[in-house]
Amino acid sequence: MEPAPLDWSQAYAADETPWDLRAPSPPLVALLDGGLFAELGLAAGARVAVPGCGRGHDLRVLARHGADVTGFDLVPAACEEARALLRLNQSPGRVECRDVFGLSPEFDGHFDLVYDYTCFCALPPHLRSAYADVLHAILRPGGRVLHLTFPMRADVAGRPGRPPFLIDAPALQRAFGRHFALEFTREPEHSVPRRAGAEQWYLWRKRGG
Repeated sequence: MEPAPLDWSQAYAADETPWDLRAPSPPLVALLDGGLFAELGLAAGARVAVPGCGRGHDLRVLARHGADVTGFDLVPAACEEARALLRLNQSPGRVECRDVFGLSPEFDGHFDLVYDYTCFCALPPHLRSAYADVLHAILRPGGRVLHLTFPMRADVAGRPGRPPFLIDAPALQRAFGRHFALEFTREPEHSVPRRAGAEQWYLWRKRGG
């Protein structure tokens, strides 16, 4: 018998959110502080989408580096907390409470970059290709997906049938390779201890521009 899907709203209500670091992801902070936007040729005001943004901690650090950020999440309570944290930190940005699978066609070609850390790994594997299709649609020609891929070790993945779902390089290629070219993989800096050695940076560029 397949386990029931995780009730994300209930998880937030019970504060059972182990994916939430209560702060921006240290590897993202390190990558941005190291000049990633300049390396990618992204100027101030670059439009960045964060699907599955949760409480929005990473939105703040992206905004601090000049991005025009939009977070998306299914859980109303998480979206409200994300908006409140943006206001508290005087960070510009928007948070929309909606299913990422419904972003096209409204946002087609809108974003320069998608940043993903906790969305792809939360999706059952059979939805991964459809998710990559959505990201392809909402990115401009030549737009990129910056993916801090986790978990890449079975011992830190969820129980069978539960997120976070184990990810490996072939699975990523199957999902993203149809629409995106791989630009780089890198070891993340400053991973939190329980994720060290189980995550990897992937940067994908939308084909055709």
